[in-house]
Amino acid sequence: MALRNSQFNEIMRSYGDRQLRNARLQKARREEVYQRLPGLRDLDNELITASVHAAEAALAGDSSLSASLPSKIRSIRDEKDRLLESAGYPADYLELPYDCPYCRDSGFVDGAKCRCFRQQEQSFLYRQSNVEGIVRRENFDHFNLSVYDGREPLPEAGGRTCREYMRSVEAGLRRWCADFPQKGGNIIFMGNPGTGKTFLMNCITKALLDSYHSVIYLGSADLFESFSRSMRGQDEDAEAVSDAILETELLLIDDLGTEFSNSFTTSKLFYVLNQRLVMKKSVIISTNLSFRGLRDLYSDRIVSRIMSDYEIIPLYGRDQRLHMV
Repeated sequence: MALRNSQFNEIMRSYGDRQLRNARLQKARREEVYQRLPGLRDLDNELITASVHAAEAALAGDSSLSASLPSKIRSIRDEKDRLLESAGYPADYLELPYDCPYCRDSGFVDGAKCRCFRQQEQSFLYRQSNVEGIVRRENFDHFNLSVYDGREPLPEAGGRTCREYMRSVEAGLRRWCADFPQKGGNIIFMGNPGTGKTFLMNCITKALLDSYHSVIYLGSADLFESFSRSMRGQDEDAEAVSDAILETELLLIDDLGTEFSNSFTTSKLFYVLNQRLVMKKSVIISTNLSFRGLRDLYSDRIVSRIMSDYEIIPLYGRDQRLHMV
């Protein structure tokens, strides 16, 4: 999992803000209680004085005060608790409050990211992915095999029905997601419009986001437009997106071949695919085109790269969107 440095720093700043806010809250509570219960201030001063005297005596070689200090501290704290309770305050009212009791607003527990850090991390990843809303509707939990025909055998699917074939595709993609941290990999979905390519990409996106992997999902036109804007130097955000396209753990390119194609898109597509292979970063592509169509639109070397380094998953059947209408 890889947050950008700026994102990591923003999360850590949020912990600094929490700590400062809660320290101010603790100070305000103490001032409030001291006004209502002056005896409490005296007890706090007594506690400080006892600790200082014990430390001074220990430096002078007298450890008797240090030995009795724990008992003294317990006695003073018990008296403070009684005063607070008598005034209707909870015993921990003057303790430093924490938004997260597990990491005490540090972000880490025993050197590992706390659950609250993970929640903020996931929020960044969802926003970065570009499909935050849709993957809450289109995911493996909502994968409905009944929309696929279960009667007519398909020769191209080895004699299985479309429903049987999609059952095996779903199972295979679930395994792919589970194995992603160790194996990674690249996939290309090929098939006519409405056969479920985009839905499957959304399923994978949510599965990996929920396991804290960085994912960016772009339509092919948006992919090339981000590079174009970055090259023109007119948009700092576009430059950041261009960097993230190369660095994210998984890049999904939807509807490849629907963009306006020219020498620029061909060279950028090869650059992205090649660089991510070199960096061992995963790519998933969906397209309505055949390999012949991809070759005609782009180049032999792009098609050769895909055919040799990608798992090819063809999808069959009628347009499910028309069927649902």
